[in-house]
Amino acid sequence: MLGCQSGLVSDGADLRASEGYNAEQTDKLFVVDCLLPGQIRKLGSQMTYLSARRPIKTTAADCEIRGGEYVAYDRANYASALRVWLPQAKQGDAQAQVLVGEIYEKGLGGMADPALAAMWYRKAAEQGNSNAQINLGHLYEKGLGVEKNLPEALNWYRKASGLDDTDLQFASITAAQVSAGYEKQLEDLRQTSSSYQKQAETLRQQLNRAQQNYATQQRNLQSLKNKLEDTRKQLQQEKSKSGGDRQLIEKLEQQLKNNQSSYNDQKAALAKMAATMNQQEREQAEISASRLLLDDQKRQLKSKEAEYQDTFIRIKSDMKLIEEKSARAVTTQDKLAVEHLRTRLEAEKADLLAKGQQIKQLKANIGDNEKILASLEQNGQNKITLAQAGIEIIEPDMPALVLTRGIPSYQLRSIAPSKKIIGKVAAVDALKTLTVNGQETRVDQRGIFHSLIPINDELNPVEIVATYKRGNPSIVNFNLLAKSKASTGVEQAPPSRAVSRTYPSVDFGRFYALVIGNQNYAQLPSLSTSVEDAKAVDEILRTRYGYKTTLLINADRHQVMTAFNELRKKLTEKDNLLIYYAGHGEIDKSDQSAYWLPTDAEPDNAANWLSSHSITQFLNIIPARHILVVADSCYSGAMTQTAVARLPEQMAEAKRKKWLQFMVRRKARTVLTSGGVKPVLDTGGGQHSVFAKAFLKVLQNNHGLLEDYELFREVSKQVKQSAALVGFQQLPQYSAMLHAGHEGSPFFFVPSVN
Repeated sequence: MLGCQSGLVSDGADLRASEGYNAEQTDKLFVVDCLLPGQIRKLGSQMTYLSARRPIKTTAADCEIRGGEYVAYDRANYASALRVWLPQAKQGDAQAQVLVGEIYEKGLGGMADPALAAMWYRKAAEQGNSNAQINLGHLYEKGLGVEKNLPEALNWYRKASGLDDTDLQFASITAAQVSAGYEKQLEDLRQTSSSYQKQAETLRQQLNRAQQNYATQQRNLQSLKNKLEDTRKQLQQEKSKSGGDRQLIEKLEQQLKNNQSSYNDQKAALAKMAATMNQQEREQAEISASRLLLDDQKRQLKSKEAEYQDTFIRIKSDMKLIEEKSARAVTTQDKLAVEHLRTRLEAEKADLLAKGQQIKQLKANIGDNEKILASLEQNGQNKITLAQAGIEIIEPDMPALVLTRGIPSYQLRSIAPSKKIIGKVAAVDALKTLTVNGQETRVDQRGIFHSLIPINDELNPVEIVATYKRGNPSIVNFNLLAKSKASTGVEQAPPSRAVSRTYPSVDFGRFYALVIGNQNYAQLPSLSTSVEDAKAVDEILRTRYGYKTTLLINADRHQVMTAFNELRKKLTEKDNLLIYYAGHGEIDKSDQSAYWLPTDAEPDNAANWLSSHSITQFLNIIPARHILVVADSCYSGAMTQTAVARLPEQMAEAKRKKWLQFMVRRKARTVLTSGGVKPVLDTGGGQHSVFAKAFLKVLQNNHGLLEDYELFREVSKQVKQSAALVGFQQLPQYSAMLHAGHEGSPFFFVPSVN
């Protein structure tokens, strides 16, 4: 078993160093931020001038050869990286804006600032830069620096893929998992329901104990009443006697007085206990009603979202049908049939829009009721009220009120024509009317009220007045402060499933592979299967898929970087590159960075380790169109699952071919790992690891066009099953790589031998 690791290989005797650079100069093969010298330019026939220095990303060696300047081996320095790229970014250079955004997103030696990163990404994204669009989509996907918004993320991924302005479909791998997402929501609801049942059982037990205590106190009260009556009778009897005992009479009178006082106290305590129990029962009834309403709304949401996806798919299908029939329409009858289809399509679009509005409203209602339920479950503790008015403000969040001269104010987070106010009134049984800014507002049996406040000015006052059948009214006042910017979202793409087929007329370009298997380490434990894994992968890629391969067995850091550098010189933008690594991996606990460990790696010394950041940087400057990293070890660089487009199943053959021809021109930078950042198995697959065995089996059994996502699905299923047989949990991962030039395309496997 490998700790966040996998197999490695190398007998490096046959490996060559890069021209002019030996093992001591390996650092010059890494990517740096380079400032090239300005160029001497001529203006007219008389004037010459020196242009500004030009920033580029390249290797340190290339930077030196071209007379450039860089900070020696300080690629994680925030200030020096900004100094290179910020001037160009401010002048509107989109690629420089992307790199500045990446600097702020990563932090690079300082504190990360994703909000500032989002600002720079947006500047470049609006200029059409696909890298910026991918990066901005990732921030929306994860909720970093911007409000989390998956539809907005998918919108930017569509733009980055280049499909946004075409008649081709974008089907992300996240959209393909919508059904699974519904199942998860259902399971969450079941778990929530189970949790509610447990809470209800706890409350029932508390109520039972309270009722038992109440019954005990009632018996005690009856006992006190009996003692009181006995004392009163004794006193009357003694007084009725002629010449009664005066001392006994005084004693009985004092005893009667004490018993009467105890009886009154006990009676008052019992009345208070009864009132508390009644209040608890009412509150529990309110909570139960709110939970039932919330569960029903979530079930409605699940149903509406499923209907939305079905309608979306029908629209796509009808659009395809209209396109096909329009191309063939000759007779008047044919054209009328097309117009009928167009009419139906418009109706379906209107239906989709209506369903979208219903979903939006349901989500808003669910959000409101979740806040109400949370408020009710506080059982009166730590609730925020204003002006001791007995009016609780649930939405907006009252702790976020800011103190101003006069009444409190709430800063709105986004601009909108109105703001919903949700509150709860105490003593609802005694309530006569409730008004918000002079408008009478309905209050339900729980005391909950809603009101929509128009946002017309910078400062929008809110006054809530509750009048009662008896007593003085309760009044709450606060301000809503308007904001200046808004955000919008878009609908999510529908699910689809790719089908493997062959397309000989599509030019997928040449395929190359760098296969690394490290097994025998100088200062780390040796592995068992890495060499065999690498050799088998090398063979199947060469013989079955026609790859030109480079095989490294037990390679040190210099040999790996040399191979990367030679590929950079060799590959063109028409080529494809697969990098397969089997070997030890490690996580730097100080910053959670992932590393591959070459055979000269030392424990607890990262000097010869290869970080996923450095590998990603190198992939960004390799000109190959499609690159896939397959790591039977850790690779936890920044990744995003939604940014990969899949080959849609419901697509005509001509359009499918067009989709492929389009995608082979878009960049792919994806990664398939054997198991995230947890330990993965080194054995379990005979002479291979469980991951390598599954990977090889899927490639061997494939007889048509195969996307990397479909490869991942099959490999993942087999790995989980095989690992479970030995009582181990291993979950492969697949994603797009951030900051490596990804443009939304998948990586394609095209067998040359069937």
